[in-house]
Amino acid sequence: MDWILLVILLGLFVLIMQHLRRKVQDLEAERSSRQAASGEEKPSAAIQAAPGPAGGEPETGGCEALDSAAGWKPMRRAEVEAETLWRLEHCLRDIPDIGRTPVLQVDYSMEPRELALTLASNPFYAARILKTVNSAAFGLSHRIDSLQRAITFLGYNQVKNIVMQQVISENLGKLQAKAEEHLDILKFWQHSHAVSVGADFILRTVLKNTRNSGVITTAALLHDIGWVVFVHYDCEKARELFRRLQQSGDQDNPVELEERQFGFNHLVLGRMLAEQWEIPGKLSELIERHHCATFGLEPGAGRELVFGACVISRAESLAAELGYANPLAEPTRQQADLKKVLGPEVDRLGDRLPELREELEKTMKFIAEFHKATA
Repeated sequence: MDWILLVILLGLFVLIMQHLRRKVQDLEAERSSRQAASGEEKPSAAIQAAPGPAGGEPETGGCEALDSAAGWKPMRRAEVEAETLWRLEHCLRDIPDIGRTPVLQVDYSMEPRELALTLASNPFYAARILKTVNSAAFGLSHRIDSLQRAITFLGYNQVKNIVMQQVISENLGKLQAKAEEHLDILKFWQHSHAVSVGADFILRTVLKNTRNSGVITTAALLHDIGWVVFVHYDCEKARELFRRLQQSGDQDNPVELEERQFGFNHLVLGRMLAEQWEIPGKLSELIERHHCATFGLEPGAGRELVFGACVISRAESLAAELGYANPLAEPTRQQADLKKVLGPEVDRLGDRLPELREELEKTMKFIAEFHKATA
């Protein structure tokens, strides 16, 4: 019996050391960020720090903070209480690890066409994509038998997203079913796709800057993935949180409500889940900062990070405006000036909204038909 006790104690010691190491890494990252902000010569405006509309090569240094009138800032992982963080890390380990799935272990910085072809090359997905594009819903006069032509017709970003959603849903089936008791999963994924399509539209059509579009649009698809984890951490608390968020769509600060209920928020959850899945770091950082239009961004954030987070935040407001809001209340009040980063074009989208709406309607049709093909 002594050796069993010894094994248990050693296991606990390893877990504690892992937790402490991660906590130290978080604190060092926070300190480095502050030092970068205070010790480096900074440009006069955030727009100088972000990639411009022409898609020029950005530098890798820190940049000005994106100021917000909100004052209040969401909690970061380093600020989560140690006991809560320890329990959260254990909770995430119980979630199926899909990080080594070939579909997720790709280079998201590839050109959109190459990325879509890479993800869709799996025979299982290729067959369903071809079945989808030739369904009556699209009413094509001639059958498409080429995967490349099918992807071109449906859209590179849309194909990438539907394959990723399929992989995640296949592996998180039980967790999604549990969440669906309190969260409309269909609307959740429609919102996620709409934000990604909106981000792609902003990059491709408005800013004419598709550099790193694969990274940004994928982070846009996964930006709210943390919501699904709440029910796994504490089902009763999640039920109460979702009920309150659904009843108070005009909640001034839903993120603060999350933190009062759980001691952390869906931004922290999303980033930690992405890191556990070993999704590239840029993606997880964008997930954590996608509400920058409301809360701003901290000094010293990387230039690409500022740019990508602002694109996702603007895309989320567009998705809500066109009828694809998150089924749960989220921050909607814009209190940071995204024009400083993205330029004035992002606020002059009125005459382009019909074009975006058409893309969204085609995307939702694609999602519905793809799921019929996999049924």
